[in-house]
Amino acid sequence: MAQKPYPRQLTMLISSNKFFFGFFLSVLVFSQMPLHGSTQRNSSLQLFRNQIYEAYVLNNMPQWARTLNEMEAAYQANPTPELLYDLLLAQYGIIGYYLGNNKERMGEAILQRAEDLRRILERTQGFQAQAAAFEAAFIAFRISLNPLQALILGPRSSNAANRAERLNPQYPRVWIEKGNIMFFAPSPFGNKRNAITYYQQAVRLMNNQMHPSHRWLYLSTLVSLANAFEKTGNIEMAIQTVNTALRFEPRFRWAKEELLPKLQSLQ
Repeated sequence: MAQKPYPRQLTMLISSNKFFFGFFLSVLVFSQMPLHGSTQRNSSLQLFRNQIYEAYVLNNMPQWARTLNEMEAAYQANPTPELLYDLLLAQYGIIGYYLGNNKERMGEAILQRAEDLRRILERTQGFQAQAAAFEAAFIAFRISLNPLQALILGPRSSNAANRAERLNPQYPRVWIEKGNIMFFAPSPFGNKRNAITYYQQAVRLMNNQMHPSHRWLYLSTLVSLANAFEKTGNIEMAIQTVNTALRFEPRFRWAKEELLPKLQSLQ
């Protein structure tokens, strides 16, 4: 799953509005306190999402790492299922980046924390498919750290991805993880043409309905799809896929400055 570019960043244009009511002010202020807290949490969550997205787009890993630290602190102070999911997604992204850029010790340290949080997500109603998809990815990260365990851990990663599919086939990360397994597994276990099919399904699902925290993941999946096209010799489709990513986000620095020129040179 360690596939460049694993992070890049976010804008952050979020402001909190204050609402004041005149009639029965003391009662209303008290009654609005939970609502204000909810609004504040939603504002913070959107800010985190924007920062992670900007970090990915602009290839700014220090910003990703800082935002992750802020998210972990926010979750410690006020754990919510939505923040837990976004926190795990941010950890997932940075772990993949670190493992793909020879920073295994940093990646493993975050992976250990993420594995604990994933078990909490698994016990959270409505997040079982998400937890199973993270399990598939985290086992794959363990294989990256210790390739000698591939024969033992590989089937466990596949089983977790298949369980996620049974739980919710409309969840895009099901297909991303199945695609990653097919892309990275050695022959005869892997199949890059099957990976293309799985990545395409994930892209279709995200095009149909984009979760607010999946914008960077959408770009990352298009990169994975382009790489799969390249590895199967379809340079034209690889270029088309990168251009799709750039139409979605023209500032996508790594795709524009590195990936697209490299693919064009292969024509």
